[in-house]
Formats: sequence, C-alpha cells, structure tokens
Amino acid sequence: MAVSWGDSLVSRQLLRLLLLHTAWEVGSGQLRYSVPEESKHGTFVGRLAQDLGLEVAELVSRMFRMVSSGRRDYFEVNLQSGVLFVNSRLDREELCGQSPLCAIDLEVIVDKPLRIFHVEVEIQDINDNAPVFPVNEKNLFISESRRPGSRFPLEGASDADIGTNSLLTYKLSLNDYFDVDLQKNNEQRKSLVLLLKEPLDREETSEHSLLLTATDGGKPELTGTVQLMIKVLDANDNAPVFNQSVYEVRLLENATNGTLIIKLNATDLDEGINKDISYSFSNSFNPNLRNMFSLDPNTGEVRFKGELDFENISLYELQIEATDKSAFPLTGHCTLVVEVLDVNDNAPELAVTSLSLPVPEDAPPGTVVALISVSDRDSGDNGKVTCSIPPNLPFRLVSTFKNYHSLVLAEAVDRERVSEYKIVVTARDQGAPSLSASSSILVAISDVNDNAPAFPQPVYTVFVKENNPPGAHLLTVSAWDPDLRENAFVSYSVVERSVGEQPLSSYISVHSESGQIYALQPLDYEELQVLQFQVNARDAGLPSLCGNVSVQLFVLDANDNAPAVSPAGSVGGSPGPELVPLSAGAGHVVGKIRAVDADSGYNAWLRYEVQDPGAAGPFRVGVYSGEISTTRALEEADGPSQSLVILVKDHGEPSLSATATVSLSLVESAQAVRWDSRPRGGSEGPLVDMNVSLMIAICSVSGLFVLVIVVYVGLRCHPGPEVMCGPGKATVVCASEVGSWSYSQRQSRNLCVGEGSAKNDLMVFSPNFPNSAENGDKEKHQAMKPNLCGTMALFRRDALVSRQLLRLLLLHTAWEVGSGQLRYSVPEESKHGTFVGRLAQDLGLEVAELVSRMFRMVSSGRRDYFEVNLQSGVLFVNSRLDREELCGQSPLCAIDLEVIVDKPLRIFHVEVEIQDINDNAPVFPVNEQNLSIAESLTLPGSRFPLEGASDADIGTNSLLTYKLGPSEHFTIKVQTNEEQSKSLVLVLKQSLDREETPVHHLLLTATDGGKLELTGTVRLLITVLDVNDNAPSFNQSSYKVRLLENAAKGTMVIKVNATDLDEGINKDILYTLRGVTQSSVSATFRIDSNTGEISVNGELDFENTKLHEVQVEATDKGNFPLSGHCNVFVEVLDVNDNAPELTITSHSLPVPEDTPPGTVVALISVSDRDSGDNGKVTCSIPPNLPFRLVSTFKNYHSLVLAEAVDRERVSEYKIVVTARDQGAPSLSASSSILVAISDVNDNAPAFPQPVYTVFVKENNPPGAHLLTLSAWDPDLRENAFVSYSVVERSVGEQPLSSYISVHSESGQIYALQPLDYEELQVLQFQVSARDAGLPSLCGNVSVQLFVLDANDNAPAVSPAGSVGGSPGPELVPLSAGAGHVVGKIRAVDADSGYNAWLRYEVQDPGAAGPFRVGVYSGEISTTRALEEADGPSQSLVILVKDHGEPSLSATATVSLSLVESPQAVRWDSRPRGGSEGPLVDMNVSLMIAICSVSGLFVLVIVVYVGLRCRPGPEVMCGPGKATVVCASEVGSWSYSQRQSRNLCVGEGTAKNDLMVFSPNFPNSTENGDKEKHQEMTPNLRGTPKQPNPDWRYSASLRAGIQSAVHMEDAGVLRGGPGGPEQLWPTVSSATPEPEAGEVSPPVGAGVNSNSWTFKYGPGNPKQAGPGELPDKFIIPGSPAIISIRQEPPNSQTDKSDFITFGKKEETKKKKKKKKGNKTQEKKEKGNSTTDNSDQ
Repeated sequence: MAVSWGDSLVSRQLLRLLLLHTAWEVGSGQLRYSVPEESKHGTFVGRLAQDLGLEVAELVSRMFRMVSSGRRDYFEVNLQSGVLFVNSRLDREELCGQSPLCAIDLEVIVDKPLRIFHVEVEIQDINDNAPVFPVNEKNLFISESRRPGSRFPLEGASDADIGTNSLLTYKLSLNDYFDVDLQKNNEQRKSLVLLLKEPLDREETSEHSLLLTATDGGKPELTGTVQLMIKVLDANDNAPVFNQSVYEVRLLENATNGTLIIKLNATDLDEGINKDISYSFSNSFNPNLRNMFSLDPNTGEVRFKGELDFENISLYELQIEATDKSAFPLTGHCTLVVEVLDVNDNAPELAVTSLSLPVPEDAPPGTVVALISVSDRDSGDNGKVTCSIPPNLPFRLVSTFKNYHSLVLAEAVDRERVSEYKIVVTARDQGAPSLSASSSILVAISDVNDNAPAFPQPVYTVFVKENNPPGAHLLTVSAWDPDLRENAFVSYSVVERSVGEQPLSSYISVHSESGQIYALQPLDYEELQVLQFQVNARDAGLPSLCGNVSVQLFVLDANDNAPAVSPAGSVGGSPGPELVPLSAGAGHVVGKIRAVDADSGYNAWLRYEVQDPGAAGPFRVGVYSGEISTTRALEEADGPSQSLVILVKDHGEPSLSATATVSLSLVESAQAVRWDSRPRGGSEGPLVDMNVSLMIAICSVSGLFVLVIVVYVGLRCHPGPEVMCGPGKATVVCASEVGSWSYSQRQSRNLCVGEGSAKNDLMVFSPNFPNSAENGDKEKHQAMKPNLCGTMALFRRDALVSRQLLRLLLLHTAWEVGSGQLRYSVPEESKHGTFVGRLAQDLGLEVAELVSRMFRMVSSGRRDYFEVNLQSGVLFVNSRLDREELCGQSPLCAIDLEVIVDKPLRIFHVEVEIQDINDNAPVFPVNEQNLSIAESLTLPGSRFPLEGASDADIGTNSLLTYKLGPSEHFTIKVQTNEEQSKSLVLVLKQSLDREETPVHHLLLTATDGGKLELTGTVRLLITVLDVNDNAPSFNQSSYKVRLLENAAKGTMVIKVNATDLDEGINKDILYTLRGVTQSSVSATFRIDSNTGEISVNGELDFENTKLHEVQVEATDKGNFPLSGHCNVFVEVLDVNDNAPELTITSHSLPVPEDTPPGTVVALISVSDRDSGDNGKVTCSIPPNLPFRLVSTFKNYHSLVLAEAVDRERVSEYKIVVTARDQGAPSLSASSSILVAISDVNDNAPAFPQPVYTVFVKENNPPGAHLLTLSAWDPDLRENAFVSYSVVERSVGEQPLSSYISVHSESGQIYALQPLDYEELQVLQFQVSARDAGLPSLCGNVSVQLFVLDANDNAPAVSPAGSVGGSPGPELVPLSAGAGHVVGKIRAVDADSGYNAWLRYEVQDPGAAGPFRVGVYSGEISTTRALEEADGPSQSLVILVKDHGEPSLSATATVSLSLVESPQAVRWDSRPRGGSEGPLVDMNVSLMIAICSVSGLFVLVIVVYVGLRCRPGPEVMCGPGKATVVCASEVGSWSYSQRQSRNLCVGEGTAKNDLMVFSPNFPNSTENGDKEKHQEMTPNLRGTPKQPNPDWRYSASLRAGIQSAVHMEDAGVLRGGPGGPEQLWPTVSSATPEPEAGEVSPPVGAGVNSNSWTFKYGPGNPKQAGPGELPDKFIIPGSPAIISIRQEPPNSQTDKSDFITFGKKEETKKKKKKKKGNKTQEKKEKGNSTTDNSDQ
C-alpha cells in the first residue's frame, strides 16, 4: 500500500472501532419479510427504512449498509426510497433443499450513532418443479413363470417442492397384464410396486412397453413420466420336438466306419440356452449298440462306427433324445429304425474233419490224406462253394458228397527232397464279388533210412595255443544224416594211428555222441607244431552207414619265455662302465642294450624303457632299438657317474620282462671314447643276424598277408563262374600288433573274424571244402548241427500206411454211392441221454454192422452235443443244449451231423432242430433306473422314455407286458410305431410339486407270454427337480431403527433375514439396497449381500436428513431370480457434530510498522448450525500477540492492534481466531488471518563478511569474472535495492579501474586485463554498496585478490645433449647387467609447485631396447644384461614432462655406445669437476629436507590424532596470524571421518591444489555459495551448517604434502596462548551444496570454477571480529607458505614472515643475489622438482 494512504486507513480503522464499541450498548431491532421463490429482479419485499424507523434522507449520511451472512447479495436497498427489493434470482430448493423453513438473514448497520438491525426474509415455495423419475426408461425383466399377484418394486419419482406440491399420484398406461399399486407401511409411507395381473407367455408376447405417469398436488399440476420396458424372460416350458416320431433308414451291412446314417432335427420354442438342443441316446440304449453308432450332440448326425452283420442282426431300433440346455432340461424323443441290407460278406468256411499223417515216403499213389468239409453262411449263389489246391503238388482234391472233399496222394514222394508239404485248400463262393477262404494242411513225409552220415567239409583245421590244460576242448565235428530219429543218430570215433613213438589216443579223444575233440595232455609248440588224424561217423540205422573226415591241428606259440639280455652288464661291449664325454650334445648315442626272446612272433617283439624315468637324468633309451642316448647337453651338475636300470619287455600277454643295469661315467672330451654301435667281437654276430632275420621275417609275413588280402578282395569283387574246389592244404597267416590291418565287413562274407583281447593274434585261413557242403558255426561258432525232420516213431510206420490206404479206398468208392438225409427235433435244455431218434434204423443200416463198418458221426464245427449208441443205433443227447447260446435270436436253430460208414463208404447228412422253451425271464438292463423331472415347468401329458426289458426266448415266450405300481402322478404306456415296433414311455398325469413330494418310488414289472409266466422288475427312482417358483420372504415387511448421527463407518444398523422354500442355488439369497435415490442410499448405507447385515457406509447428518427409508431386496440365485422386499426406517438422532463457522467480513491490511495501537484490523462474524448450548459460541486468539479481540454485537467481533509492531523483527503475523461452542463435547473451528506489516526504510546495506579473498590464475582473459559480492538490506522494495561501485585508488602507476570493474546491480567483479603472476601477486581494493531509500544508506567491504601461477613454462634440459657430463656419447660396457646406471638427465622448470614437478620417459618405448629411464629421477639404466645383438650404439629420445594442466614437455637425445668391458668407462653419478659440487650438495640437501618434512608431517599427524582423541575443555580463541599452506599431488593425506568434525575436506579434480586457511569473519554472518559457487550471500539465521561428509583428497593433493607443506597441529590453529581450536576452511568441488563447510575453487586453481567462497563447519561458531586479519593463507599452484603472525597489542614487534619455494622467484632475482643465495635457491628448486619426484 502506498505511504500517502496511511493516514486515511488509520482514520477509517479508528472510526470502525468507535462504531463497534458504541453499538455494544445500543438496542437492536428485528424484521421478518416473505417473498415467493423465483421472484424477478426488482420485486418489492418491504419498506425497510420505514419499518426500522430510519429517515430515508439520513441513509447515506449515516453510512447505511446491509450484510448478508455467508450468501451472495440476493437483496438490495434503494437508498433513495429505503425499499428492500430482490437483487438476484431466488431458488428455494437451491437455498434450503427439502427443509420446510427457508429464510435469509440480513444485518443492517448504520452509524451516528451505530445501530445494527437483524432482518429475516422467508422464501416461500411455489410449484415450479415437476416430478422427476431417476431415469427416463426403466428396464424390468420378469420370468414368464411368475404367477399372478407377484409384485415388483419400482423406484418412484421425486419432487423438489415441499408440502402439497410434492404429493404424488401414479398412473399406468392401459394393458392386460400389469397395474401399479402404492403400499403403505406402519409409518404411512408409500412404496410403489408393479403388480402382475395375468400370467405371461414369452412365446406370445416377449416384451411389454408401458408408460408410468407421476402427478404432483400443486396448482397447476405438473407431471413426470418414465417408460417401463418389461422384457419377459424365457422359462423352460417347451420341450424339444422332432419333426418325425419315427425315422426309418436302410443301410448296407458293409457300410464303412463313419458313414452318415441320418441327420436328426428337433426344435424348441424357447430361447437362449433353453433353445439350445443336445442330442443323445436314451438311457435305455443298449451299451453294445453304443460301440456301433455315434450321435453328434450338437448337429444330430447319426453315424455308423462299428461292424454290421446281416446274418446276426438285420434290424436296429435306436431311442434318441433331444434335451435343451437349461438348468432344468426338458426332453423330446424319437425312434430311429435302421434296416440292414445283406451283401456277400461271408467267406466260405473250411473244416478238416479227418487226417492220416504223416505219409511214408514209400506210400503208393491214391492214398487218402485228409477229409475236408466246406460251408458258407450266405445263400443262393453266395452259398455255392468250389474247392481247389495249388498245382504242381503230388496231391489232388476229389469231391465226395455235397460239400465234402478228400485229399488224395497223386504220385510218389521223397522225404529227403521235400520233408513236408504245406497244402493250401481254397474255397470260393459264387457271389458278386466272390469271396474265398483258405486253410493250410501240413502233410509230413515219414522217413526211411537211405542216407549215410556226411561231414560238411572234408578237412577240419584247428589252432590251439601251447601249454593247454589236459582235457581242453579243441574242436567239435558234426556229421549230418538227412534221415530222422535212429536213422540219423550218429556216433563218433578216432581212427587210431601212431604219432612219433606214442599212439594218437594218448594225445586226443573224441566224444562218441557230441563229436567234441579233447586234448589229453598239454601240447608244446617246440616239440609238435601240426597233428593230423581222422574221425569216423556212423548212424544207428539198419543197416548202419558211416563217413570219415580229416582233422589238422596246429599248435600256436604262447608267451612262456622271458627276454634274455646278452652280454650281461655290458652296453658298449666292455665289462666296465661306459665313458661319456661332457661335451656330448643332445642325441649323442652312448650305447645299446641287446636282448633276445625264445618265443616267436608278437611274443618275441621287445620293448626297452628306463625302469625309473625320474632317475634317468639326461639319458633315454630307444623304445625298440635299445640305444642309450642323451636328451640334452651334459653339464657338470649331472655328476661324475650315472647308473641306469633298463627294463626289457616283450609284447606277449601277459608280458614278460628282464632288467639290465648300465653304468655311465662322465669324463672330459679328451678322455671320452666314442661308442661304436657296431659289434666289437665275433661273439655277437649270431645275435645280430638273428635280429635281422626276425625283422625280415616279420616284414615278409606282413607283406604276404597284405598281398593275400588284396588278391582275395579282388577275387570277391570280380564276378566269375563257380568252380569246384578239391581238397587242399590250409595256409596259416599270423600277424602281430605292430601293423594295423583293416578290412571292410561289406566284402567279408567268406572271411570270419573273431573278437579277442588286445594281445590276440589275427588268424586267417582258407580251407578247401566240397561244393555241396556248407560251413556253419552251430555251437560257440564250432559245432555243426544237422537239419532234423520228422515227428513220428519208426515202429508206427506200417500201421499209418495201412490206414491211409483204407481211407483212400473208402472215399473213392463213396463218390459213386448214393446218400441219404434225416431231420430230428429236440427241446432245448434236454438232459443227457434224452432220446432223439433211431438213427441206424432210419438210415437203413444194420445195427450189428455199425462197428465192423467203422460207423462214425462228425458234428460240423461244434462240440459233440449228440452221440450214437453202437449197440442200439439210437441217437441221444450227449451234452446240455441251450438254444439261446447256440443260435441267439434266430428263429430257426439246427445242428448238422455227418454220418460215415465204410464197406462200402457211405456219407449221410442228419439235421437236429433245437426247439425253444420259456426258460428265460424278462430282464431289465439295470435294477434301478433314475429319472429327474422338473416340477411345475413339466406339464401333464409329458412323456419320458424308459428302457424296456428283454427276453432271450423267441415267439410268444418273448412277448412282454408292463405294469406300473400305484401312483397318482404317473402311468405307463407302450407306443407302437408304423413298423409295429414298441417303445416304453412313462406318462405324467398331473403336475409335480417338489416342496410336497421331492422323490417318487415306483416299481415297474415286465411279464412274458410263455406258459408259466416269468416276470422281471425294475425300481424307478424319480427325483423332482426344483424350479425357482418361490420368492424369498422377509420375516417383517418393515423394520425401525434409531441411530446416532455420529455413528462411525461400519456400524451395524440391523440384520434382516429372508427365507426361500426352494433348494440349491434357488434357495441361496443375495441382499441389495434400493431407495428413492439409489446413489444417496448406497452412499450412506451398505448391506452384506450374503448375511443381510446393514451397516453405515457414509456420514449421517441430522441437520440434512432426520429419517432414512431404505428398501431392501432379497433375490435368490436362480437362473430366473425371484425377489422379496422390505423397508428399513432409520431415524437419525442429533448430536453436537457441527463446529462453529467463522467469516471475515472486513479487514484493513497491510498494517504499517509505525501504526499506533488501537487500530481496527478486521471484523469477524461467527455462527453455529446447532441450537441451544451447542449453538452458543465464544471467540479467542492466541496470547503474546500485539492484537486483541473485542466483541461488538451478538456474534460479531473486531480485531484491534494492541501495541506497536516492527517489520524487521516480525514481517507478518498469522493470527488464528478460534470459535468454540458450549456443546458436550465442545466443538471448535479456527480461521487464520495473515496480517502483513508494511516496510519503512531504516536499515543500511551490509556485507556478510568484512574481507573477501579471491584467487585468480595468471593469463586470465580480459573480462573474466573474478568474484560476486552481495550486500543485504533487510528493508523491502526500493529500500532494499542495492547498487555496487569500486572505491578508486592507484595500483602502482595505473588506476585501479584499469585492472577491475564491478557491475552496479549484480555485484560481479570482472578483470579488465590479463594478470601476470610475475608482475602482480596481490591486489587489494574496496567495494561500496548503497540502497535506493530516502535517505539512502551505504556500506563498504575489502577485497584481496591473489594471482596464481599458471603452467606457461616448458621444462629445460641442461646441459643439452649431455648425460654423464661429457659432450660425446655415453660408453656402456657389454658386460653390464640389469639395473646398471648409464647416466642421468637433468632438467628444470621455471614454473613452481605442481607445474614444476617433472616426469621422464622414453619417447618411443619400442626403440628403447635394453634401457629405461627413471620416471622421476631421470636416471638411464639397463633393464637386462646386454648382448651383442643389441648393436654397437643406441640413441634414446627422452621426453621430459611437467605435471601442469595442460602438460608441457621437452626432449633430449642421448647417444649410447656399447663397448667391451676393458673399453667401457663406468658412469659415476658423483660430480666430476668442481662445478658440480653445489649440485650434489643441493641434492643431498633436498633429500634431507624431504625426509625431515615427511617425518615432521607424520609426527604432527600422530600428535594431532592423540590430541583429538583426548577430550579437553573449550577455550575462547583470540585473533591470530595467518599461514598459507600449499600442497601438490605427490603426497597423500588421509584422516578418519569419525574424528574429522573440525576438518572439512572436499573433492576436486586430479590437478587441484589443497588450500587450507582460517580467515576471521564477524560472528553474525556466515560464508556461503549461493550463485554457481560464486556469489556470496549471508546466512540469515547466523548458525553454521554441517560440513559435507562426502570428501576425498584429489590426486593433486598428494604431490606437495611431502615437499612443501607447513601446517600447525595438522589443520587446527590456536589464536594465541591457551586459545581455543579453530576450524580450517577447506577446498571442495565435489558437492553443489554451498552451506556445509566447503571452499569453492578459484580461477587458476586447476578447476573450472571462477572464484573461491568459504564456509565454516560447526566446530567454530564464534568467528573473528570485523577488521581482523585471517591467520593463515594458501596460494594454490605455488609451493609458498605465507604465515602472518599478529603479535599482541603490548608487543613491540610487528613482523610477517614469508617463506617461498619455487623456481620463478629465484629466476627473477638470480642476477641480484649473491652466489651463496644462488646455491640456496638451487637447493630449494631441487627440493620442489627433481629429487622430490623420486619419492
């Protein structure tokens, strides 16, 4: 607010306060008006001024005003006439809702004197709201099964008006089915329901559209309508219906699997799932038929999936059901009759009735072998059968009688040529297509002894290893006799002869039966290599026959001789040790081991090896040659002698071995005698010749074997004519393991290869056998087995031959003999022995001749049901006859018999018919049949098919009648279709009621038509399925509940209960809420859908609604659910739940800080919706505020200024006004008033610190930003607007303004020209800050600018081209070893600190060869021993780099000459002349300084840690002098963070220097970085921030710590004797937080920021006072330490010691100082550059 307005505001506040105070004692009046709602703007309400007794002319002068409490200005007063009129639209429903009383309160205030009047304007209701339904269209779903009288609740309309205007009446459009009704409960409340008058039928009318109209009671009447869309839900009251009751289909019996028979179709008048139909076979469907027919449940397609047989069943009757998919399905039925058409699908059947086997091979032609009968189940041409056998057989087929045929021998047979004949007899009918059947007869030919034993080969060859055990099996010979039994029984024996001096029987023996040959004694390869003998084989026939075979037995060598070393203990031939020269190289032959083995072949092949390989030293032995040779050059360390133990092994299995010890002496070259591998004496000639012979033999045998294999393969691959082969001599080839042979198995049909162990020899032989024999391995690949035929003993041969001849004679004569046929009948179940007929008499045979004529009877294909008594010729029953078992349901059942007699042969056909009797009672498929029928929905007359009984009898015995037990609901009926096929159905007579009778038990009886009737029963269990025909019912129609309005959410109101007489899901009930306004009901209450518990869901408010009417609906879970309803009336009881309401009606803000007490700030009005004590309100404000609250009138209060305020101390006040009622419990409300204090200019700008320090690198660009200053003025706006300027002064010969400038608004200081460290190190000046107030105020601050060194000087190598001091190349001896120092590079850098720290490296490491250079020392040394291959000279280019950023470098070329040891001059690092003495002294001094500083630093750290760990009292610190410390990257500091509360370390880049200083600042300010780590802003609170704990020392800190750091007490300074510890501010660029004890890096400190700002940690809350100098400074980038010692005021001295290290200062003062000073400077320079780097 402007200053000029201050007086008028104060006067207005005082006037209001005066009026309010006077009004407290002034009486008040009250008026009441009424106006209809919806009155237009300007409508007259009343003469307000006149009614209040006020003069119209005084309204303006007395500041007449009217306030509407909390609402907008609905009314207004005409000040010219004093009339109250309507200002804006009035809507009673919007203002008061359903409240019966609606009024607006107005407050009228006049001054002179102050009076307040209360005016109440009542808003009268008019009929301006028509009834409104919640929706425009209401959808209802009602099942067609609902009974008349059912009620369905509707959501009525609502009218926003009150009184008679809201009384509603309802009317429904004209219809035949529905009406509306208003139900009244005990509270006379009405609920709207829809009443069903007539039953619904969805199939007749599926949807009803009705219009419901609601009319209110106002004048004129207003109406509202809702469209009722009533959809009739389908009830499953229509069963599926087939378009035919009976379907007839004809199907060929050869129909394939999957053939479509018919597609059935049924329809259902219902809809939805009630209309969907599923097809299935009836429950009475025969399970066997389910395997033959399939029915698709969805499409109704009936397909054939089994096998049809016209001969078994010619007609199928299938009962099929169509069932809908409703919960209570209804079913329709039909019958499918499938007639099977016959096709020729039965092949003829053959039966061999008599056999005469075997047939002797000498039987004459004409012998009868077998009698064959054929039959065919088909008839006509399909049943006519012809028989045949294959041609080219010594047999023929002769037809004898009707379907009988005889198999006769046509020619002579030979068993040895063909031992048996498999005769296939084929019977073929004459159908189309023709079918046939075949049967095999195996005719065996019996043996006659006419063949001698024969061996499969003339000569047997066997190989046996020597030293075999006595009794070892050698070979099994087998002779083959093509005869059988005793004619083929062969015995073996050896043909005796002499073998040398011993008989053959002493060597071998043969088993007489098996032919196994055994060795009687061990065989020795050295004594006997081949044994030949003969074996005799003789059969047991009469007369006996014999045959011989030759056997060749080859003895194989075994590994039974160990190797023999000769001569023993000699290698070179001499008995003494072998002499080996020390100069012998690798591969030198020392000697040779000679050994032989008495065995042959693989067993004689020897292998040499050292027994202990670890003790062999530098020697080895040839694996197969035996030569001893050296593996490497011999050395003196191998010792004067060696002893080798040589192991000689053969390759036999198991392997045998021998050892030989060889002594070797190592002598000088002159003493050694070279070993000669040739023989030295004549005694070794035979041994060498034997070895040569062995090698030649092995090579010859191997080559011969390969040749044989190649020739054999060629012959096998080349086709040629077969040639008979005579007896020949076997060839044996033996191969050892040395070679490796392979042979393709594809071409090895005649080559037999056996598997053995890895040491077995491979034997290949090719004996010559006769062409007629076949070589086979029958017993372990050795024994030959003969081909055996025949099955009968020899002694029965004559009897069989005579019988065959007799049969053949009878069959042949019977062909021309006539035949007769008889027919008998016998009842089934006749007992054994029942008379059938006099068979012999009826056939015209004499009973006495039956036995002699071999009378016999054959039953075709069945067991012997009948038998003939040969004594009387009577045919009688032999076993039980069951017609159903024999013929099933066939009407004709007969058994065919064949009677045969001989002398002469005659065949008679006899047929015996089996007659049916009533021996089978009717049988139902199950004992109990379950039916499920739905109540009420199933109409009377409905039919349910049943599975009838079956009777295995035929004719009248299988005619069935049915009878059902007594029942008033059901009856039984037999339906007959057009084909006279009957089906059994259960008929419903009257409707079922599950609630009355849930289950019906009935008994169904079936009776057959036989005499002595038989019956069968089945129990019918009929379960009545529940239909949802009972709606849920509540135990009360209405419930009353009282509930406090503060009931918590979840509080249970009441638990309602409804029951349903149905069962299952029809009985399960879900509860839901309904109401006049569904959303309001669900927002206030909720109900548990399962339990019916109603609980509070929202908030109850007595002031809004005192009574809630909740409609509860109980709905069952049926498919077409039914509902029951009840009303719950919840009366809400009032509690004190309305807090007071506060309104700020007027306020005067802001308040100037020089405002006098008593000024009125705001006017407050309070109200409470409650009444009585709950509506009485008191107001209060917090204490200790410069304000007070004054009550003026009724619920009005004024906020008054009580005392003076100061904006700089408190700029604004947040006053909380609390209003509390007197209810129990008491409620309160509060409102905040923010009182702002306006500003007055009374404060000058102030800087946060008296002195600023900034570091700038030299060579900065013109216009570079150096520092940002910020002064703070606590005033506001123009009073706080600060402008900056520099206090002008001279710097040398130039004005300060030529170096720097400051921005007047931002306070940013810029450099106008580049700064040079060599010209100007420190620049001090002052900056002034002035505000824009009236009058303006100003403040000054001092700035210290330190110029930092930059890396702008490259290293200088001195003297150029010299390493060791001489101008020529350095001489390096070739004998120099690794680490030999060749020379040293000396270089200096004009820069200081980290920029002067040098690093040496070879420019091209690949060309360095065997040399390297010290990284920090510059010494050139060798990396390994030098060799002649390194060449006579080397040239190294040494790169010298400093550690500046960016790094600068220089190169030096060093020439090195490699000379022999006498010529080399060893390089001496010591000074060679008097001129190098100072340099050496400087290096020594530098080393001493480095060690001293390092030791001192470690000592200081240890002392500091000890002091920090020991607690001590805090002491106040006085002003002290500053010391500047700089650290480079060489050193490394570490400090435990746990003990680092007073030491703050920040992170920086790898090149940053560490700056530690502790300037003294005023206690009231705090150093912080507020603008990109550049601008300084004050800490308003005056409390220091916590240091940043995330810090690390950068790599740049580790250089100068050891070389140029001077710290007192490791970073903790004391201001004076006994002074307190002070925290050092530290450097950090790792965190952007400027308030955690950090220092931002300055320009030139090796980082990217442009200025330094400082922060203190929490360890030093009290800082130095204004104007005091800091006691320590640091110049990063320079090794200088500046210590400023400020003596106490009483001291007479005032000194400042500056200690400087580095090259730059010395370079400038080099010509001005004395020689002694130069030496000292060089020591300091070396201490900071070269020698420092080595550490």
